[in-house]
Amino acid sequence: MIGTEAMISIPLDARRRVLPIAAIAVIIFVLMSLMGVILFAMAGSDERLAARERATLLAFLQERAGVMNRTSALLLSQTEMTQRVASADNSWIQEKLGTPLDRLFGFERTFLVDRSGRVIYASVDGKEAGPSSFDAVRPVFQRLLARDAPPSTGDPVSGFFAHGRLVGLATLRPFANVDAQASAPAQLVCITVDMLDDRFLRDMAAHLQIRAVRIAENAIHTAGENSLSLENLAGSTPISLVWSADRPGVSSLQRVAPVIAALSTVLLVVCLTLLVSARRTTRALTQSEARAKTLAFQDALTGLENRASFITQLNARLPALRPGENLALLFVDLDGFKDINDTLGHGVGDELLCRVAKRLRGCLRDNGVAARFGGDEFVLFVDTDGQETVAALARQLLDAIQEPIGLEGHDLTVGASIGTAIAPRDSLDGRELLRRADIALYRAKSEGRGVCRAFELHMEVEVLERRRVELDLAEAIGAGQLVLLFQPVVDVENERIVGFEALVRWDHPVRGRLLPASFVPVAERSRVIHRLDAWVLRRACECGHSLPDVTISVNMSAINLRYPDFIDQIFTILSETGFDPNRLELGITESALFQLETGTEAVLRRLRDAGI
Repeated sequence: MIGTEAMISIPLDARRRVLPIAAIAVIIFVLMSLMGVILFAMAGSDERLAARERATLLAFLQERAGVMNRTSALLLSQTEMTQRVASADNSWIQEKLGTPLDRLFGFERTFLVDRSGRVIYASVDGKEAGPSSFDAVRPVFQRLLARDAPPSTGDPVSGFFAHGRLVGLATLRPFANVDAQASAPAQLVCITVDMLDDRFLRDMAAHLQIRAVRIAENAIHTAGENSLSLENLAGSTPISLVWSADRPGVSSLQRVAPVIAALSTVLLVVCLTLLVSARRTTRALTQSEARAKTLAFQDALTGLENRASFITQLNARLPALRPGENLALLFVDLDGFKDINDTLGHGVGDELLCRVAKRLRGCLRDNGVAARFGGDEFVLFVDTDGQETVAALARQLLDAIQEPIGLEGHDLTVGASIGTAIAPRDSLDGRELLRRADIALYRAKSEGRGVCRAFELHMEVEVLERRRVELDLAEAIGAGQLVLLFQPVVDVENERIVGFEALVRWDHPVRGRLLPASFVPVAERSRVIHRLDAWVLRRACECGHSLPDVTISVNMSAINLRYPDFIDQIFTILSETGFDPNRLELGITESALFQLETGTEAVLRRLRDAGI
């Protein structure tokens, strides 16, 4: 009996030897299981990627159709459009409809036709065309122009068409034409066409980062391709877009399988070596990771999300929007914060930002995400029912921010300006949505404090126009297009001229002579104002030599006082022209001075000490 027990008992040393082997076996099993899961996941990744590519491509085309629909609606709603159509003023229609649709948005063809298919107006590639230009696509739209078919219901119709070698995206929008000679208004249809030609396909492929997009007669494609089928407005065979599909799963399987096997063996050895030390370091690493995540995704001052985290969450939320869902993005910029920060110090300013951040978070509760983008700029996004809900939230934010805040014995009040944009109406791209909300914020700030403005399409045009004026002005300074006039300053008592005020004008080669109000505000939003004021000052000093014994007054943008190098440039110009500083007057408005930071007083004192 004793011998039998000795044979079946397992010594302690043996058990200690078995435990590591068992641990190794468990690790091997886990590694093999993980390998199997990875290989299975990689095998199915191709189809998921293909589905995402199709969804992304469809969303891009739908957004393009939406832009076409909204743009044509906006241009058709112009005040004089109905009368101009009735009077067959095709030149005016071309300028206000056909040309903007082609040059600003790339929609090559525009037609105004009646229900019988008679062409009232046509534009091809941004130029007025004859009625025959509609013949190539007439069969596509003939059925839709019938009175018992859409868009006779009043709603626009958008879709894709293929007819012969022509493939495109079109929007049909009803348009009431008031004809004084007709017994009843004639209903016209505005047809806007975006051709899906080679250039469009190349641009779309580059934007979506896909390769070799082409249009096929059917959805059949090879194993290395993906396709998207689109309904054909012409009612015939559907349109198929085919492109080269990425297949990372298959290629990765071929490359990774032997590598995983080798790495698993190495990892097994490393695991045995690091098992003991890993237990000691895990806790420290976890704590360090938690701190790193906090610093990486949160604003250190306010505790809100930082820019990187906000953009990541926004880009994740936008593609997840279901049909009918909307997301509002609000860009908030504080009004009056800079004055408080400069006068009471950065400590008070930082605490004020924290209080404002808390109020913003309170308005959102758990329905959205708020972030600080830096300085006194905050950005929020939240799911919404529409523009009215966004306006109500913006009003709530403005009211919350404007509530007085008690800090260090001061009752501080700041305001805010808000710009909003809504997805998917304005964009489904995170960066573009932020840019358009920022454009709306700029409009709000230009209209005064405590204002909220929603992005509208014409704001985009205004931004482009301001940029064009800025570039033209920068060129005009060196091209001799600026003219300096002198207006006498009269002493009424003594009835004599005591000085002259220098007034700048811009002889624009296209728009004619422009007053400062049309270009100085644009210059002040860039460093062009630096060059403009320097040119005016130099020219005034040069001309001042021929106007002795009187003062020369030059209007100066207060923005230039922020730049010490510009003050040095004033003295350089006086030295180079030999003009007496005691005869020079610089005109700067008080309201502009109050908006500048501390230190302006020292700059003005330096100018006065020089005799200016």
